[in-house]
Amino acid sequence: MKYLKTGAIALATTLGTVAPVQAVNAANTSANIDKVLGELSRQHNNASSLVKSTRDNTSLALSSSLIKDAKSDSQKDSDMLGQLSAVASNTVSKFKQSGMASWYGRQFHGKPTASGETFDMNAMTAAHSSLPMNCYIKVTNKDNGKSVVVKVNDRPAQANRILDLSYGAAKAIGLTQKGVGNVSIERID
Repeated sequence: MKYLKTGAIALATTLGTVAPVQAVNAANTSANIDKVLGELSRQHNNASSLVKSTRDNTSLALSSSLIKDAKSDSQKDSDMLGQLSAVASNTVSKFKQSGMASWYGRQFHGKPTASGETFDMNAMTAAHSSLPMNCYIKVTNKDNGKSVVVKVNDRPAQANRILDLSYGAAKAIGLTQKGVGNVSIERID
């Protein structure tokens, strides 16, 4: 085929008709380029429509009633969890207890508490059997009405009392003279 083209060009040159042959070749080349560009454009459009249809299907899937039902169930679960948390939080923050309290001081001063803090007998702290470490409670001496806010940072040694106060906290509400007293406690945080 190459020989024929070369021959046609040579024959055309001999006859003085070079321009028309070149024009035919240019037209063929231009047609081939147009054909290639057309095919590339078609492939691009097909790819674009494929991507577009995939996006449309994804959007359709995300707006499906199954997804909406799952979202509403998830929202219901979240609402229920929020309500339960609020009830639990109110229950914990409204913790109240009454009973006997004592105090401890010098013999434990400088030693580690159950929370890992160093016990300071003059600080406003307390030992409670079940309240979480580092929560705050209001302690009221029922005999004189005096109150103090203390941080729970220890666990008590005596099971027959609801609370052991640091010396400083016991002094603030007037428990140091007797050593024990009738108190009420209320969690405040």
